[in-house]
Amino acid sequence: MNYENELKKIIKNLDNKNFIKVIHDCKKLINLKFNNAIVYNLYGLALQKIYKYDASIEMFNKSIEIQENNFIAINNLAVSLKAKSKFKLAEEMYIKCLKIKPNYVISILNYAKLKQDLNQIDEAIKLNLRALNYNKEINETYIFFNLTELYKSRGDFTNARKYSKKLIEINPQNIYANILLSEFINYEVEDSHLNKMVKIFNQNNLKDDETIELAFAIGKVYDKLKNYDKAYQYFKLGNKIKKKQIKYNFLDHSKLHNSIIKVFKNIDLKKIKKEIIKKKVIFICGMPRSGTTLVEQIISSHNQVLATGENNFLSNYINKNYIRNFSLSEKEFFKDVYSKDNLIQNNFFKALDEQMYNSQVFTDKTVQNFLWIGFINIFFTNSKIIITDRNPKDICLSIFNINFKNGFMNFAYDQKDIVNFYGLYSDMINFWKESFPEKFYIIKYERLIDEPENEIKKLIKYCDLKWDPNCLEHYKNKSPIMTASIKQARRPIYKSSKNSNKKYSNHLNEMFSLLKN
Repeated sequence: MNYENELKKIIKNLDNKNFIKVIHDCKKLINLKFNNAIVYNLYGLALQKIYKYDASIEMFNKSIEIQENNFIAINNLAVSLKAKSKFKLAEEMYIKCLKIKPNYVISILNYAKLKQDLNQIDEAIKLNLRALNYNKEINETYIFFNLTELYKSRGDFTNARKYSKKLIEINPQNIYANILLSEFINYEVEDSHLNKMVKIFNQNNLKDDETIELAFAIGKVYDKLKNYDKAYQYFKLGNKIKKKQIKYNFLDHSKLHNSIIKVFKNIDLKKIKKEIIKKKVIFICGMPRSGTTLVEQIISSHNQVLATGENNFLSNYINKNYIRNFSLSEKEFFKDVYSKDNLIQNNFFKALDEQMYNSQVFTDKTVQNFLWIGFINIFFTNSKIIITDRNPKDICLSIFNINFKNGFMNFAYDQKDIVNFYGLYSDMINFWKESFPEKFYIIKYERLIDEPENEIKKLIKYCDLKWDPNCLEHYKNKSPIMTASIKQARRPIYKSSKNSNKKYSNHLNEMFSLLKN
């Protein structure tokens, strides 16, 4: 057998995404005692591509055992470790890989993505800039996109604009580059770019995803220019196409909502005893676009608090362990509720530790938090729960005007779906109020923007934190923001978002009339 030819065939199959064939042929060579580092690395890559991360880790380790300085296998091992949420080990592997091969751009950028996912934005920026040093080996477009998003997330809009313009220089017709740039332009001064986006939008060869992205972006620009009729037309079209793309069934949300209420009605709180620990999580719960990002920015401006944003740790654990076919499993849940162990809390803090969050007080504003208020009260005995309340018309309008990346938000592209979801949310919050009276703090968005100093001081007091004047300058907080509220939360509190629904009252009669009912 010509092993060199066999390896070439395996590599070709890997390139052609014939992963099962790759696995079969690698096994065949290994059974023939061809214990080559390249074979194990290719075997690991094929397993990685079909999401068998544990098995891929085993193969990469065997490859490294045979060839200690196999920087390619070390990088691939780091990728699988990250996929298994073993972030500390993944970082060790990236460091090891780049010590062997400092100019290995693939590993530099993979390491940068790990840093970004760990909310270590400054480190992610440095790594992307480092990759730019290797001109012959890089995809500048990819790195410029990274840098634009990273600088935007930390509120450095000057550099975000700089790199979005570099993207335009590479390809003036790049749709996503133009959309990024649109976020940093003052269209009252520079209106030529709007005309360019409209021209691109009117092309006949756009894919649905491109049409959706451009429609929402152009709608935002017309909204800034106070041309609400045109803004609505673009928002309406973007929502219409997105609605066709997604699979959303309101009955699924309704089923989950009803099952949670049913299970919690049967809980005997007197029988539950969970340990109290010093660490504290401040859970910020509310409808999307109700001010949760702003509240998190305010609280995490405190010198003792660390923001974790929408970390999804609690949601992921609950969905994995207790939710079955959009219902809360009473049997599985009660087993942990009445146990002396505190599995949910322990898992949560383990996840924080794995992502290298180091503090005694954290904030969590995951969008699904309102569903889990009962869980939080039981399993996080030292927690604080804040509910953000805002004019429902303003909330629903704001949801209608955004193309969300989060699958949980699939209700957002139809006026009736938005109102129905809001109804479920309101019903759930009322249930928690009845079940756990005096267990949480409700902050009214309109009062917060009308009387910021007074409301912020009351908020910080509720969190059992000493007063820190930094909380009044939340817009200087460099905690990363990855949500649609990024630009608003980076500004001093302003009042223009109050009663914004009136601008669209002629267009959203269906939604607003349903809200009244």
